[in-house]
Amino acid sequence: MKKIPTLAGILLFTLPAFSQNVTPEAAVQAALQNHPLAKAAALDVQAKKYGEKAARNLSNPEVNTESPTGEFYTIGVSQSFELPTVYARQKKVAQAETALAQTSQQVSENDLRYTVRSLYLETQFADYQSRQWAGRDSLYQAIITAATRQFAAGEIDFLQKTMAENEAGQVRQERLAAEQTVAMLRQQLAVFTGLADPGSLEPLAADTSMAFLLPGGGLGNPSMAYQQQVAEVAERQVALAKSRALPNFSLGYMNQGPRNTPLEYRFRASVGIPLWTGQYRATTNAAQAESQAALARAEAQGQSITLEAARARTEATTALTRVQYYQREGLPRSRSLITAATRLREAGQVDYVTFLRTLDQAYGIQRDYAVQLDALNLAQLRLRYLSGKW
Repeated sequence: MKKIPTLAGILLFTLPAFSQNVTPEAAVQAALQNHPLAKAAALDVQAKKYGEKAARNLSNPEVNTESPTGEFYTIGVSQSFELPTVYARQKKVAQAETALAQTSQQVSENDLRYTVRSLYLETQFADYQSRQWAGRDSLYQAIITAATRQFAAGEIDFLQKTMAENEAGQVRQERLAAEQTVAMLRQQLAVFTGLADPGSLEPLAADTSMAFLLPGGGLGNPSMAYQQQVAEVAERQVALAKSRALPNFSLGYMNQGPRNTPLEYRFRASVGIPLWTGQYRATTNAAQAESQAALARAEAQGQSITLEAARARTEATTALTRVQYYQREGLPRSRSLITAATRLREAGQVDYVTFLRTLDQAYGIQRDYAVQLDALNLAQLRLRYLSGKW
């Protein structure tokens, strides 16, 4: 009886790819250069810098002509001004908004890094599973060949042959589905990075950099800095609202008398008195409430990041322990089960029902290992995102 091959190809999924064209960081850099969100964030910063130049926001001068004496027409001009304090505070608000846009750009970059790295990891995991199913499919096709031959020779019954064919058919379908998933994820990665073909990815491996043990993991998160900058803008808005209650003034020129009126009597000046204090007080109170709300949101964001980092740290620690277990005991046991079951089947000491059930358990260990490997890397990735440290 021809042996069922225990080819090295059965475990090909454990070997690294020969061509590694795109690393995770290379994919991220391509996305930062090509993705529309990255471009939009950079343009927002540019727009706010232009806004700083318009912070003075002077009103347009008025040019008019009239006949004050009924004898001739004269041309006049007037210009309204706020106190210098107002313009200075408008400038500070514009500068704070520019800083906010820059922080928002950091948030966008951090989000894009996380999205691309997550998609890269998902593609790695799908490719790992696809190679697992390919290795298993190779073995099951050999099993079908052997079962068909043994059935024809009368060595096994119809039930065992049918069960082998059914198991092999299901494995083949899983393999095809896994290959389609890999193709879909690679296409999504190409869209995010702007690369026509991402090429070969790095093989899936455990991230044992221990990033989850770093202290203060959430303090550098750009979203926290963003909320703090929002609070800074709100504080500047409070100061600007208070300055609106200061008097404004205007200067003008027009000859209101005869043609020979001396030049020094042709000028005029006026002062705007902030008489309606209620509306100014309401505007200031609204700005103060916005400032307090921004501070509260910043505090809440900090708490949320701290709690989420603690949760991700626990998940990473748990997954690392499980990965180490599988590497130390689970995977060797799985390979031993496959080898032993194949040897017993070749010797005719077990039927196909027991043989296939044993194989399913052995490959289940390998699937569980892949899931824990993915969970570890995903938790590590989440912690990097929360800390803003890549």
